[in-house]
Amino acid sequence: MNQDSDDDMVKLDVKVPKRLVEDIDKLAAKREYTSRSEFIREMLRDATEPILTSEAQEGVAEGYADVAAGRTMSTDVARERLGVETN
Repeated sequence: MNQDSDDDMVKLDVKVPKRLVEDIDKLAAKREYTSRSEFIREMLRDATEPILTSEAQEGVAEGYADVAAGRTMSTDVARERLGVETN
């Protein structure tokens, strides 16, 4: 997790619906964030600094398209086709 110093911080005032704040607070507590601000900063980082490269994102999108089109198989079928035995 990227820890910014207070000198690097800018205060940002944002209005959000009460329902959304309640959801944020529930998620932040469930994921054990120490504050709402910490949770929101992390979500903004995830949105602006994607972990996956663009190529990896394309691969994930293709995978979802395969699932939607029914081009998938169970792990048992894949093992059988590849001749892989389970332990």
